[in-house]
Amino acid sequence: MFQYMQNCPIYFGAGAIDHLGEYVSELGSKKAFCVFDPGVEAAGVPARAVASLEKAGIQCVCFNKIMSDPTINVVDEAGEIALREKVDVIIGIGGGSSMDAAKAISILMSYPGPISKYVLAKPISVDTKVPVVAVPTTSGTGSEATRVAIITQTETNGKWSVFVNTNLAVVDPELTFKLPKHVTAFTGMDALSHAAECVTSNVTNPHNQLFGCAAIRKIIDNIYTAWAEPDNVEARTEMSLAANWAGIAFAETMCHVGHALADGLSIAFHTPHGYNCAMALPVALEYAAPAVPKEIKMVAEAMRIPLKGDETAEEVGHLCADTLWALMRKLEIKSLKEMGYSREEVLQIAHEGSTSHLSTYCPVPVTLEAAQAMAGRMYDMYQ
Repeated sequence: MFQYMQNCPIYFGAGAIDHLGEYVSELGSKKAFCVFDPGVEAAGVPARAVASLEKAGIQCVCFNKIMSDPTINVVDEAGEIALREKVDVIIGIGGGSSMDAAKAISILMSYPGPISKYVLAKPISVDTKVPVVAVPTTSGTGSEATRVAIITQTETNGKWSVFVNTNLAVVDPELTFKLPKHVTAFTGMDALSHAAECVTSNVTNPHNQLFGCAAIRKIIDNIYTAWAEPDNVEARTEMSLAANWAGIAFAETMCHVGHALADGLSIAFHTPHGYNCAMALPVALEYAAPAVPKEIKMVAEAMRIPLKGDETAEEVGHLCADTLWALMRKLEIKSLKEMGYSREEVLQIAHEGSTSHLSTYCPVPVTLEAAQAMAGRMYDMYQ
């Protein structure tokens, strides 16, 4: 038995943001709290969102202090403002950090703070009352399609999670056109890791495999074009759709040791999440492959890898890793060594890789020794 679902209604298409006010009005909201980071603000996206909201008669309060890997302190500050302003909808505009922050802020609109009471090492679900609307500006996290909010716990420097309701998503590929090339690469690899990890997790099911493999195919077919030709409308649209589908795929299952190792890199080096996922995905697929022979073949075929049919699951895992490393070089993603980190430093992420709740979704148990071996292989095999 398994359950499948879609987290919330999604409006998709070029120019969708200009109809944001109409969509939010359907929720019965009158005063919006829009959260975003300074980079998204500089790109003019929030101004476009606010114009649509105000045209629909919705008042707006804006908060532009979101940063990469938002902390509990920032969420608490934003929550105080939202409460004081008596807003009735939270809108996250930007990458995963803004959308995650919006979800966390909605908790503080329904329950007493601080947010640290709800963001824990082992995630809990919180039934929030104030609607959350997600407007992604990258093709990566798929956060608009999931209930997950990841917030940095400042005392432990840990990236902890909470599950929160999302009521509406507006995905507009036009918002991704101004992304720098390295962000296009990182966020695309993030979406690819969501799709491939959830398909090879120990809670995979036919529904998430359908969306996950479709997302993998779109990413493999379009990521280089979107990277090389930032204004290519077709490639950008396909990447936005792929990231959203990858989010739908892992919303009902989970990612596994790749994301655990990626969080370890984030904690150790504060490198971008998508970069970290790129580093970890090849070794995560190699490690999981022997336990999921049917699923790793699905992933390989979706990655357009020609198979003879007599390969072992382990061999298919290695083919997937080799293909990913080749793609990463094509996208000019630097290695950990090129980033200035030593092998010894990288091995320190093994603790997070073996203790994270995410690793429990890997089809092969993740010991400290296994996580150390994967961390070392990340460093050695991609230079």
